[in-house]
Amino acid sequence: MLTCLAIASLALAPGSQTREPARADSAAGVDVRVDSAHHEVVVTVRRIHIPEGTYYGHQHAEAYLQFLWPVRGWARGYRVDVLDSVGRALPREVLHHAGIADLDRRQLPYPMPLRLFAAGRETPALMLPASMGVPMTPDEHLVLYYMLVNPAAAAIDGATLRISIAWTPDRAKGPRNVFPLSLDANPAVGGARSFDLPPGVSITSAEFTIPAGGYLRAVGGHVHDYAVELRLEDAATNKVLARITAQRDSTGRITGVSSDRFLFKWRGLHLAANQRYRVVSVYDNPTCTTIPSGAMAFMVGPFIPDDVRRWPAVDPANPLFLEDYAELVSSAGDAGHPHDMAEMKGMADIADKTPACRRS
Repeated sequence: MLTCLAIASLALAPGSQTREPARADSAAGVDVRVDSAHHEVVVTVRRIHIPEGTYYGHQHAEAYLQFLWPVRGWARGYRVDVLDSVGRALPREVLHHAGIADLDRRQLPYPMPLRLFAAGRETPALMLPASMGVPMTPDEHLVLYYMLVNPAAAAIDGATLRISIAWTPDRAKGPRNVFPLSLDANPAVGGARSFDLPPGVSITSAEFTIPAGGYLRAVGGHVHDYAVELRLEDAATNKVLARITAQRDSTGRITGVSSDRFLFKWRGLHLAANQRYRVVSVYDNPTCTTIPSGAMAFMVGPFIPDDVRRWPAVDPANPLFLEDYAELVSSAGDAGHPHDMAEMKGMADIADKTPACRRS
């Protein structure tokens, strides 16, 4: 979703564990450049090394890099590119995810730093209408986090991650302020947003409330392989308010995710303050093994609050805020997750179509 940059999302926010970890040149860090001619803020990480055979392994490719937002105005779209050492586009599967968190703002449903955007390999370049944008001010404290994967037999050396953020310059009559709304089927801090994926059909859900009502103008989402759908429901009536379906190839790998723009609702989908809602994820794992930390499921979209003054401020004493903040600023790129080989085995199983793992 910027975290909402996942559909118009921009809101208005496995390899072996003994292998050499992926890394970016620490001297390079993150480069932030304002392209005034094209009205873009370009955030770049260069000289990234991704060892061969790494696949969805956080210990091989996760990185956290802090930087300051450079200009006043509105962010209204983004594009994520992964390039090789000579500037050619790498296959989209190299990108597992990339995102930017704003340490100076809080998420609406959860007391953690705001995710300005998050994108996976299934997320296309996204752009809000010119009439909308996320208000941004100079020197907001941001963190870029990313994970790149390399299932090939040869290492990728000298790669570049580039995020181009469309920006509307400050002016007296600017676009309407919108903010990222991220809704998680497994709300947790830091890397714990992923959850185990058992064989067969599984449902994971979580309820939430928001302290400020408003209109969700569109919604997209992020899931992992074998996902079927995400739903937003009214927890009191069980009415489905929005549904996002996963687009998969014959092996179950995600190739895209649908979106809902609420075309038949004039201002979008209204969510009321303090009313219970539910995020539901459905997966169908056709392998015979549980994939540890193999699933993730969240919805994101641009949100216009009824009263922006009710948007909660950051509470630096909140334990959940402190834990998530520490995760984001710890540069914990070597913190591993155990699902690398399990997910690789799962993909091999589905390719073999093992009869014992199929259901009638």
